[in-house]
Amino acid sequence: MRTATGLAAALLALSAEASDLSSFAEVAEAVKEGKALSFVTALNACESDIPSADITTAITPNAVMLVNGSKVTASDRHFTLNDPSLPGEAVFGYSKFELQASGTATVKITLLRAADYSKIREFQMRCELGKGFKVFAK
Repeated sequence: MRTATGLAAALLALSAEASDLSSFAEVAEAVKEGKALSFVTALNACESDIPSADITTAITPNAVMLVNGSKVTASDRHFTLNDPSLPGEAVFGYSKFELQASGTATVKITLLRAADYSKIREFQMRCELGKGFKVFAK
């Protein structure tokens, strides 16, 4: 009985592991299959219009779309009191992701005041799939 239980637990753990998608074709196929995607961005490995800190983010967007087979676009909005640039301030972070078939990724972050949704700041990063920007599917 222990062996069967151990085997079942091992299989369950394997099925919960996320797959690293290393090409646009793999990402597009995951969208078509309705898989949950997570985007991992290493800010200091991407080009940015602001100085980048040594921060890595992992976001599972709540909306993903494949456009004409050539672009994956996704977005997420989350509440935080822990934005590194605004410690203790209640804000919403809106993240917009675009991955082109070429592997070029753009991440646009907009910070909004939680009280009235007024824009605090906006910045954009440019990355490459596999270099500063990774996609995982579950």
